[in-house]
Amino acid sequence: MTHAEIKAAFMDECPVMFNGVRYRRVSALIYRKNPTGTGLVMQAELLDQNYRAVVIVSPERIEPAKEDKPA
Repeated sequence: MTHAEIKAAFMDECPVMFNGVRYRRVSALIYRKNPTGTGLVMQAELLDQNYRAVVIVSPERIEPAKEDKPA
C-alpha cells in the first residue's frame, strides 16, 4: 500500500492483509528517523484479530483486505 492508502486505512479502521494473515486494523502509524540520518521511514502497526498482539511492518508489504469477514 502507498503512504496515502495506509493513512486512509488507518483513519477508516479497515482490515488489512500482511503475509497472508488478516489483521483487524492499522492501530498506529510510526515515523522513525532514517538510519542514515536524513529523512523518515514510515511503519505501520497492525492489530491482530484477537486484540492480543501487534506486528510492525513496512506499508509496502501490506495489502487491503478483500472483504470484511464477520468477527
